[in-house]
Parts: sequence; C-alpha cells; structure tokens
Amino acid sequence: MRNVRLILELLNGPLDGHKVTLEAETFWRGNGEGPLAFPWDRELGNPQARFFFEEGNWWLESLPARHGTYRLNRENPERIEGKVKLEVGDILKASGTWLLVSQIKQD
Repeated sequence: MRNVRLILELLNGPLDGHKVTLEAETFWRGNGEGPLAFPWDRELGNPQARFFFEEGNWWLESLPARHGTYRLNRENPERIEGKVKLEVGDILKASGTWLLVSQIKQD
C-alpha cells in the first residue's frame, strides 16, 4: 500500500507560511503536543478537529468545541458537521487559525 501524505500550509499566526506534513491521524488543537497544536490560539478546542486517512482519502472530522470548524473556499462556506473529504485547495478555519490543503501526495 502506498503512503499518502496530507500537506497543510498555515495561513496566519506566528507560523504563517509554514507547511506541515501529516502521515497519520492528527488532532488540530490549541494545547498539547503535535504538529497541529497552536497554543497562541486560545479559542481552539482541545481537540478541535481530527485529520485522518480512510477509504483512500484524507478526511477532517469536526469535534465538539466551543467554536466551529469551517471550510471556506466553497461557493457557500460551510460549518463542518461530522466528517468531510479533503481536497487540494480547501481552506479550513477554526477559531483564529487558518489552514490550506496544499497537497495530497502519494509515494
């Protein structure tokens, strides 16, 4: 089976422009450990959302948090309820943190 990596680019904050590569399930959070922990964003949930690979695709699952998780690049921006399949170009927002799905890369 091939390794499928999700590459996210941070669109704001102290790490603006930094890219993060995910190869396994990862939580988007305000505190704690991991490549998607942003302690300067005090309104992010702990955790806010979960990125995971399933059925040959990368997904984002919104978790119960005070502020919602959104996909903004669609004709009608959407609040994510449950899980959504990610595509290159998706712009994701939770609290004050913005992420761009930069690449979905197979090795």
